[in-house]
Amino acid sequence: MFLGIHTATFAQTEGVSNDDMRVTSSYSVLPDSSYTFEEILADKKLPFVANDSLRPFKPPVYWLRIIIANPNHFAGQYNLAADPAITNTFYYFDANTQKWLSQVTGLTIAGRKDENAYYAEHLVMRPQAADTVYVKMDVSALKKFNRSIKPGIEINEQALTDRQEHIIWGGWLVSMSVICFFFLSNLYLYFSFKDKSVLFYLTAQVGAMVYITGSRNFFPLKIFAIRLSSHGEVESYDFNNLMVHLGVLLIIYGFIQLTRSYLNTKKYLPKADVILQFGLYAYLALCVILAVINIYWACIESSTLPYDNAFVFMLVAVVVITCVAGYRRRLRAAGPFLLANLLPLTLITVITVFQIFVTMDTDSDLWLPNIAVVSDAVVFSVALVARTKLIYNDLKGKELETQQLGFELREIGLRHSLIELENLKIISDIRNEKVRNELLQEKLEANQRELASTTLYMLQKNELLAALKAEIADLNKLYPGNKSQGLSGIKSILQSNLHLDDDWGKFKLHFEQVHPNFFENLQAKHPSLTKNEIRLYAYFHINLSTKEIATLLNIDPASVRRAKTRLLKKMGHNADQRAEDEPDDD
Repeated sequence: MFLGIHTATFAQTEGVSNDDMRVTSSYSVLPDSSYTFEEILADKKLPFVANDSLRPFKPPVYWLRIIIANPNHFAGQYNLAADPAITNTFYYFDANTQKWLSQVTGLTIAGRKDENAYYAEHLVMRPQAADTVYVKMDVSALKKFNRSIKPGIEINEQALTDRQEHIIWGGWLVSMSVICFFFLSNLYLYFSFKDKSVLFYLTAQVGAMVYITGSRNFFPLKIFAIRLSSHGEVESYDFNNLMVHLGVLLIIYGFIQLTRSYLNTKKYLPKADVILQFGLYAYLALCVILAVINIYWACIESSTLPYDNAFVFMLVAVVVITCVAGYRRRLRAAGPFLLANLLPLTLITVITVFQIFVTMDTDSDLWLPNIAVVSDAVVFSVALVARTKLIYNDLKGKELETQQLGFELREIGLRHSLIELENLKIISDIRNEKVRNELLQEKLEANQRELASTTLYMLQKNELLAALKAEIADLNKLYPGNKSQGLSGIKSILQSNLHLDDDWGKFKLHFEQVHPNFFENLQAKHPSLTKNEIRLYAYFHINLSTKEIATLLNIDPASVRRAKTRLLKKMGHNADQRAEDEPDDD
């Protein structure tokens, strides 16, 4: 995916003039024997061999003499590069200063950026003349490969190179501007909704920025490993390659995780989720292993790059299949996501196939990577907008549900408050009732005490009267002939006091205070009862003994029992049961 390697491979004679007349060149090679440039320039008999090869395993340094013929009718500025571009020192004559000048270029030059690190720039070629340029080439870094190298020469018109560089910078700037715009827009979106899909999209965009920057050699040219191919081409693995792979890894990571999160494959497409997750981890492991090998051991970039791209192509295919499966299952927003995948996935596929089967030179697909990452930023941002609308609608629905729940909670709270007030009222009523009951209980106890006192008083009074009556009777028996008219009067008074209704009235008053509505209910239920029967039943009700009742009524106990039996029979009670309930005479 968007991968390429940096190769320093040049044709022997290239370059175009404004009138379409080509600048041509030829070269000859001289092994270095600690020559100075002044010696090379002064000694015309040095054995330069035309079109010879470099043999790094013998002397590590060579001199290259290049004859450049400019058939044009005007002078021009050109850039000149010589392969292998490890460490090259160019010496050329400047017509303006009338001096020999020098430039040092190559892969090992620290601080140089972009592909101009290989070129000696702004060389002025005289019109319709042949100029000589000398190049001191240090190829000691290739000594271990033990292979001859055919030098390569590339001559480019300075204006053409500058125009191409401006195009590269302009494309990079436009791509970065678009990506940064969508990155910042979706960064705000992420902080608004905290959606993981947006976070994975942002990760992919960071990877896109790293990728297009590294693929255009904008990072410092730090070389990790160099390789000499079987065709004599010098290949290198530098910091830009590392950043390209890092960018691709971030793109793949964000892309796959975005798919998993967007379609919720863990829940709805578990098999596809397992494949995506396993493929992502496998690709991560592959990238780490290859990076370690390229940095610390040997440059194997060109050998492994087809497999790397094939792996990416398979991951892309799995993503497409997953999107189609999600669309067929009618997952939410699966349609916009599938459409968003079509354009960037098509471009990714084209780039991958192009690099696998055509060429891996990044200059051959200058615009495709930029178009791919920009389209990726745009269309996936649109897909995220569709997803955001769904999330927004869900949030609105949740907000309405929350408001409804809030209303219900407030209603429940009001009901709770009302219940609490009712409970407080009930508690207050209970307390008041308790106080009233306590007062009634106290009044009841007082009435019972009063009733008991009245009953006791009546008993004592009747007993006293009965005793007096008995004494008078005894006196009459002792003195039968002496019947005093006064004693007869006293006996008559005693007999009348035994039946006074005042005591009964007082008793009845206290009785009704203890047993409210007793007499009314009794008369309503048994209207045929006489006054004496009502009085007798009242004495029964307070559990007075037969003797006590006999004393109150001034009759003998046997008469009380007979009266009781008749009363209960009249009232329809079981006489036997009442007899069992009757208190003892003792």
